[in-house]
Amino acid sequence: MINFKTVFAIALLSASSAATADEIVIDTTDLHATISAQLAEGLELMQQDLNEDLNAILVAQKDEQADTSVSAQRAE
Repeated sequence: MINFKTVFAIALLSASSAATADEIVIDTTDLHATISAQLAEGLELMQQDLNEDLNAILVAQKDEQADTSVSAQRAE
């Protein structure tokens, strides 16, 4: 037979589990917001780096083409 102490212990564990579940939802929401903000910042930095790299490659290719046309004209 279940006595009063057992019923009290079960009720206490149930209440603490419910409180813990609520706290987890709040923490998860904050964590999600933080991760989203960091992801957006990281994506923006990656886009900037990509633009800089592509611009450097295009400038290098233009310089290469200019050098090739100059050497081809000298060779004639």
